[in-house]
Amino acid sequence: MTSFILITLIADFYRFLLGLIVSIFTRIRSWRTRLSRQKTVRELQTLLSSANTFEEWQEAAERLDIAQGKDVWRKNPVSKRYDYRMIRERLEALEKARSEGDVLGMVNLLRSGMLRNLGNMCHRNLYSQSYAGTKLLIEDYIRTVTASLLYIAELPPSPILPPQTKLDILHDTRSSFGRTSLILQGGAIFGLYHIGVVKALFLRNLLPRIITGTGVGALIAALVCIHTDAELPGFLCGEGIDLTAFAGKEKGGVKRKFQRILRTGYLLDIGVIERCVRANVGDLTFEEAYQRTKRVLNITLGEQNGAGGAEIPGLLNHITTPNVLIYTAACASNATGGLYKAVELLCKDHNGEVVPYTSTLPHVRPGSTPVPSHTKNNSTPSRKHSDPRSSPHARVAELFNVNHFIISQARPYIAPFISPAHTHSTSSSFYKLLGLEIRHRLQQIDTLGLLPTGIRKFLIDEVVPGSTITVVPDLGWSDFEMLMENPNVERVGYWVTKGERSVWPVVGEVEVRCGVEYCLERLWEEVRSRQPGGMSPEERRRRREKEN
Repeated sequence: MTSFILITLIADFYRFLLGLIVSIFTRIRSWRTRLSRQKTVRELQTLLSSANTFEEWQEAAERLDIAQGKDVWRKNPVSKRYDYRMIRERLEALEKARSEGDVLGMVNLLRSGMLRNLGNMCHRNLYSQSYAGTKLLIEDYIRTVTASLLYIAELPPSPILPPQTKLDILHDTRSSFGRTSLILQGGAIFGLYHIGVVKALFLRNLLPRIITGTGVGALIAALVCIHTDAELPGFLCGEGIDLTAFAGKEKGGVKRKFQRILRTGYLLDIGVIERCVRANVGDLTFEEAYQRTKRVLNITLGEQNGAGGAEIPGLLNHITTPNVLIYTAACASNATGGLYKAVELLCKDHNGEVVPYTSTLPHVRPGSTPVPSHTKNNSTPSRKHSDPRSSPHARVAELFNVNHFIISQARPYIAPFISPAHTHSTSSSFYKLLGLEIRHRLQQIDTLGLLPTGIRKFLIDEVVPGSTITVVPDLGWSDFEMLMENPNVERVGYWVTKGERSVWPVVGEVEVRCGVEYCLERLWEEVRSRQPGGMSPEERRRRREKEN
């Protein structure tokens, strides 16, 4: 009996020892696997941040998703953030209608579900869980919709779908879906960053036709909108910009600016900006640029453009101010906040002569300077500015059926505190939270009408109505050291690269939000060009009015 107990104790001891050894080896293996995975993730994150092209970035993003298990999340359509059942049902219905050749059924499905945020599939959290994209179901749905639209556009004429009916369907669907505007905001030398944003969108066929610029963003928007699609690649490389106006001003900048303040009261020389913009833009008007490229250029003006009897629109484009010279509008957009001397708008009269814009307006008192229309008869400008309906971007939405904005924010006093549209930025979350809190408090003070105009102009961003995607540069302390520098070829290349990299993480989201819109726009133009007699409903209405 004693020997049996001893044998049992020895056996239990060896079982315990064996279990302990196995547990230790299992923990060591798990620890080594975890270390290896973490090392792989760090290497892929380094590869992601150092990618030179979007293709390199996308490959690293997909590998990073696999290493972190996020590819499983993408493959699983289930999420409480959006109505995945409805998206799946509509996708299957579209595929069935196309396979059966049910044209009318396909048309009804498309027109009834042509919403940018159908089923809440544009929810921000659906684009922050993965580096490479969102739910595969959403991406498949967008591809199915665009394929169905292409199928309808390429159908030969038939009694079921005659040419004019097809054109009307595409036009009405395009109108109901809405359009996107790219907004370029700010700021000093950081404004060169906008070129990279435009380049990244253009190379992925995601550049909107409607571009709005403020401050330095207005200068970049003007340069973009005077170039055709064939000319843009040469400009976007950064070497197609004439910077001779800044030649010889690289040294002694701080001393020169200090002397200018003492002499003129202004920190910066607007004359240099005028020479630079005119050298690149020439004397093109808004209407001439639109006829040349079909891009819609919008330039916003600040509130301190003067006071007087006539009105200057707060938003300049080929509809509101068709004959205004673009370079003067871009410079006037920068001449706010006391940094530059005020700029007079110039335009071409009916004889093609360049004259002051105010001379073509009625009811101008001699010696007076007009104010923008959005500030006239406004006893509380700060409250008016806070009203979304008074924003120049709201006017863009009204004029061009815009319900979606892509914002490129480069203002040095705003960008560091803004959380971008993705969650993979390397910037400190503490500063983002601090910036959000400060902006919230300032907006509360502004709502009460207690924030001075100068402070509001610099610290309160413009109100942008509707759905937005915001991209900001990933700024470091060294970037602020070059804030007051004049641009040169090397600096342009640096900021172009920074702008491109800020767009890559949101390409998937932009494709979901804008893929159908751009497909509709392209197909409508193609179908319209194939039909010499094809007219949109608005054109037919104008023709009937003219005949009557």
